[in-house]
Amino acid sequence: MRQRMQGWRKRQGWWQRGSRLPFVLVVTLVAGGISALINTGAGTVASGASAPAIRHVFVIMLENESSKSTFGNPAADPYLAKTLPSLGAFLPNYYGVGHVSNDNYAAFVSGQPPNLLNQTDCIKYSNFINLFTLNGVDEGLGCVFPAATQTIGNQLTAAGLSWKGYMQDMGNIPGREAAACGHPALGATDGTQTAVPGDGYATRHDPFPYFHSIIDNVAYCDAHVVALGNPDGSMPAAALPGETGLATDLGSIATTPNFSFISPNLCMDGHDFPCKNQPSGASALADIDQFLQTWVPKIRASPAFQTDGLLLITFDEGSETDGASCCGETPNLTSPLSGLSGLGGGKVGAVLLSPDIKPGTVTTAAYNHFSALATFETLFGLGRLGEARTVTSTFSRDVFTGP
Repeated sequence: MRQRMQGWRKRQGWWQRGSRLPFVLVVTLVAGGISALINTGAGTVASGASAPAIRHVFVIMLENESSKSTFGNPAADPYLAKTLPSLGAFLPNYYGVGHVSNDNYAAFVSGQPPNLLNQTDCIKYSNFINLFTLNGVDEGLGCVFPAATQTIGNQLTAAGLSWKGYMQDMGNIPGREAAACGHPALGATDGTQTAVPGDGYATRHDPFPYFHSIIDNVAYCDAHVVALGNPDGSMPAAALPGETGLATDLGSIATTPNFSFISPNLCMDGHDFPCKNQPSGASALADIDQFLQTWVPKIRASPAFQTDGLLLITFDEGSETDGASCCGETPNLTSPLSGLSGLGGGKVGAVLLSPDIKPGTVTTAAYNHFSALATFETLFGLGRLGEARTVTSTFSRDVFTGP
């Protein structure tokens, strides 16, 4: 892990030893007024966004690169930096919402802001201690959010829509993690923090096991958080009976989920270089390009995408020295600086592809992970969760420029 992580990880000690809340947190809570500790319940229905009738959303989340190092360096990753923007919309001013990784993944699917423990990547797979919920935001500390905390997955299920998280390498080594709903035991140290030969799955890059609303129903989690599988449709030997990966599910509209969240392994998402679980390419960016060149054409050729699809490709966070934010992101009580040096996760950039986007579109509007969540909730007619309620921008006609 990165050098700056070391000091932050030490902060986990006071929590894991069962010590009292740190003084700064107590002062913050008192200053905020204990009378404000109100559970405000579910979000309101999103409205007002101008967007086409998209019913199949795909997300590919990559790792730890600023937009300057990726989209600004096309010689290193020509498919990402040149080919994909030419096929859809380039969003140069798209931001992460915190540092380091896990906080961005959890925020992307739930609207919950970073806290001091998921900002350190949840080395210990610990329960989130919810001090109170205010305006849909859980204020507290920890990694696995309470059962009352919803994700877009729970929302889609309640609306009669389908979703899956596709995780590359999950279950490759069954003693390390299961091939469906793979995660550590509660209270245990996460053994997937680093890749091993043959298995680069990282629980912290899979947002869904960090919510009791998903993992408490084992059958539900097994059905929705699955191995990505290989491009030919084959699955890990430990896959559950009937478990299918992305290549198989793309075969028809009926089998393609309405929402698909795709997380590459620690090599192909650009996190590790050189790779530990498989041979590396020429660079981390070359590994990213290889993954995208394998899977993006399959998604774009699928009946679901061609009918009413939208694909977002972005990064969880930028450089750790970049704490820049946008779109109304504000401090929360238990993590005043979500970006360590600022309020956000830095500028990462994004590409959006869709039949409803004119190739070569560029928009200078500012967006972040909460903007994406709010947009998807709008597209599916769902209420907004957490900070998706208050984000100041969603993808609109500057992005959806197609017919």
